[in-house]
Amino acid sequence: MQLGLRLPDFFGRNGEPATPRLISWASLWRGGLIALAIIFVLSTQFLFQAELYDVWPLPDILHGWLDHFLDLAIVGGCIFASVAIAACLHVRSSAAKHLLLLASIALGALAGEVLLTVRIPLPPDVSAAGMLFGKVVRWVVVGGLAYAIYTYMLRTAHAASQAHENGLQRIQLDRQMTEARLQSLRAQIEPHFLFNTLANVHRLYQTDPGRGRKMLANFVAYLRAALPQMRRDETTLEQEVELARAYLNVLQVRMGERLRFRLDVPDDLGALPFPPLALSTLTENAIKHGLNPLPEGGSIEIAARVEGLQLKVEVADTGAGLRHSSGSGAGLANLRARLAALYGETASLNIEANAPRGIRATIAVPIRAARAEQD
Repeated sequence: MQLGLRLPDFFGRNGEPATPRLISWASLWRGGLIALAIIFVLSTQFLFQAELYDVWPLPDILHGWLDHFLDLAIVGGCIFASVAIAACLHVRSSAAKHLLLLASIALGALAGEVLLTVRIPLPPDVSAAGMLFGKVVRWVVVGGLAYAIYTYMLRTAHAASQAHENGLQRIQLDRQMTEARLQSLRAQIEPHFLFNTLANVHRLYQTDPGRGRKMLANFVAYLRAALPQMRRDETTLEQEVELARAYLNVLQVRMGERLRFRLDVPDDLGALPFPPLALSTLTENAIKHGLNPLPEGGSIEIAARVEGLQLKVEVADTGAGLRHSSGSGAGLANLRARLAALYGETASLNIEANAPRGIRATIAVPIRAARAEQD
């Protein structure tokens, strides 16, 4: 059953106003038990009056302490109810929030002390107004101090929790980046790619030395572009495009007419930061699952543009398409995880069908966030 409000939601976790939310009976009971513990501690001051033990027997002292505890419980209960009612009022200003809290403590204390005067009438020579004012001020001081301690502990706990969460996210990002490097490195130097390329170079040098020299030059350019990426946490769009270009140049010599590609990346976008190995993942995916399954191959187009505050880079192929794609999808899943770790919900990876055939994969990253990563 839902009832009441959670105090952290009313007071805000960072000092800012928060929208009230319902809580359970268990949470309400916990708050009541804390208030009861405070009242119990305050009531024990009665037992530390040494002069009482000189004139009263111990049973009478304990009876007097119970009466004092009951009086504090009545006032404390009124303050607790007043604060709970105030929690239902949504305020936006931090100053108004604090004033509302102090006012609710004062009103609750006043109501409780008035009830006590009904329970135990004051002597005729005692000023009711002066007595009530003094006790209300005391309760406001005690309540305000308790609130200040509570707020400090809450903010300290929240800051520690946030620091711990940020540390975990950083560790997770580092782990994902390491896994991405290892996966990309395995993909780049796995035997069938390395040995097939070298075998093709050897064969072409015997049959077509010109193409052999071209393929060897492209392969060297690819290794020069790929190996430094293994040690980088941040790259630019230009570096990612050059890596994709070198990779496609090697495969174009091997695949011949089965592979055609075009790059449409404006020069003024080359300096923008871009997630490392992200474009390589999409390019390799387009070759492996798009063009390779088709005897006639196909084409790949890499394009980049800026829309609003986002940099969008897409890889479109005319390969087998979504229904004929195979594989575990681990590369795309890892890429999505890295984008989420770097940019949160402001980055995305969208996979859709390409017209008339194939797949169009688009990465969108925020330009400002990307620049912050580069800094």
